[in-house]
Amino acid sequence: MADRSRPQPVEPGILRGSVVVHRRRCGKANCRCAGGGDALHESTVLSYSEAGKTRFVMLPASEVGAVVEAVGRYRAEAQRLEQRAESGLAELVARLEAARRRRP
Repeated sequence: MADRSRPQPVEPGILRGSVVVHRRRCGKANCRCAGGGDALHESTVLSYSEAGKTRFVMLPASEVGAVVEAVGRYRAEAQRLEQRAESGLAELVARLEAARRRRP
């Protein structure tokens, strides 16, 4: 019988955001991070904006690779869309310019 308490990882198709590593102090007085220096806690997160606010989703180590790839796919698609939009704009401007030149 499968363990149903833990969701199985599903590879995301495409995600908007950035994968970043947060380094911070936890606030506990006796923790290794309290003394300063480089002994900080690290966590990998997906950073994205929603309604003008930056949000973070903590990523377990098992999900980081798939999320990085999904963010890369988003950026590639966004770049392709931007290129298509620029091409469409150039075509429109050229067509309107040609029509304007044909008028007496």
